Amino acid sequence: MVPPAVTHAVICLHGFGSSGDDLIQLATPLKTTLGNLAETLAVYSPHAPAPTPDGLGRQWFRDIGWTFRDATGLQTLIPQLDSFIAQVATTHAIPSTHIALLGFSQGGMTLLHCLPQLSQQPGAVITCCGAISVAPNFTPEPTTKPPLLILHGEDDDVLPADASVEAAATYRAHGYPVTLELLPNLGHGIDAATLAHISVFLQNLWHTS
Repeated sequence: MVPPAVTHAVICLHGFGSSGDDLIQLATPLKTTLGNLAETLAVYSPHAPAPTPDGLGRQWFRDIGWTFRDATGLQTLIPQLDSFIAQVATTHAIPSTHIALLGFSQGGMTLLHCLPQLSQQPGAVITCCGAISVAPNFTPEPTTKPPLLILHGEDDDVLPADASVEAAATYRAHGYPVTLELLPNLGHGIDAATLAHISVFLQNLWHTS
């Protein structure tokens, strides 16, 4: 039997010191919650471009004394993200609006910085335990402003939830539709409640059931 054609995709960006092998594990549990979309959804989880200083994992940009204020590194990621989005869109003959970007921790920081400057605007951005480490450049204001789902555990002792509250306020101030969910009894991670919020968000976004 010929598998159905891919109609939508999610591109996942992992956290600092991890790799694409981490978030790709979300593919199966996420698909099980997506109803009709499950069979036509492709999930990608690329490795970040550089090794961490200890060589044990990957990083999207440098940590700079655990402040993650690597403006130069973040800027270099913009064309790389554009290229990957375009590659996925071309591979499956789908528009970029059928592609959602999901970032955890440093992956979320990456998306929150790069989004306004992407030429390949996604259908949506989802961040989990993310933050704005370097202020994004909203000039000129993008004509397309995809919705954001910003999720953060209230008990996160690695990156406090206030970071996501501030990120949500920044994007709302620039006219982006933002849904902010602070999840009780969750630390620096992704749990079943997180996946449930992501599933509902994607189903509403792509009008599937």
